[in-house]
Amino acid sequence: MDRGISLVELMISLTISTILILTLYTMYSLFSKGYIDSRDSWYCMQSLRCALVQIDADLRQCACLMPQDLKVAAMKNSLFISGAPVTSSYSGIALHGKLSPPYFSVVRSLEGNRIILDSVDIDQNNVPDYWADLGIITDSGPYVISHGYSRGSPEIALTSLPKIKVGDRSVPSIHYELKEDGLYRNSQLLAEAIRAFDVSRSGDIVTISLTAGHNSEKKHISYAYELK
Repeated sequence: MDRGISLVELMISLTISTILILTLYTMYSLFSKGYIDSRDSWYCMQSLRCALVQIDADLRQCACLMPQDLKVAAMKNSLFISGAPVTSSYSGIALHGKLSPPYFSVVRSLEGNRIILDSVDIDQNNVPDYWADLGIITDSGPYVISHGYSRGSPEIALTSLPKIKVGDRSVPSIHYELKEDGLYRNSQLLAEAIRAFDVSRSGDIVTISLTAGHNSEKKHISYAYELK
């Protein structure tokens, strides 16, 4: 006849089982934390990379055909880079066959948050170079074009009350802005993990500082670009 398990044997078995379970749980927690940290780090780095690649591309093409003193403008949490993004329906600002650069518009009049330009086709190729949600850089500072602007109209509504003067030069620009949920380019989310965005300019050197964060992970990078 088989004898039953004694109390001592039962206690030993339970102790060994508990130790094994605790060991497995500890290993799982360590691996899980390592995976989460790696995922958060990758997420931050991807956001930084996406932002820097796009900013670098925009800086490389900026103001090639426009006034050199209107290349770049910066405000708190915002960056304006002269030019307009190339799309399927827009090939970019192009060299005119007879008209030599620089290409720009001139402010003819203004009322409230609206300005009227002498032309919205700065390269005279019959395609408007200003449209909604782009930025503009003027002699008096940078601004953002209202979402309700009708492309092609010489009357442009801005999102803030401008301090622009009649006679100011104006060029379209690509507009970066940091919001609560990430870094936006022309009002479209570009990098959602970006938590800090600072821009400074000293002469021809533009310094861009970016910080990405997700959960407890943070990554920072500073990038200097020489305008040419």
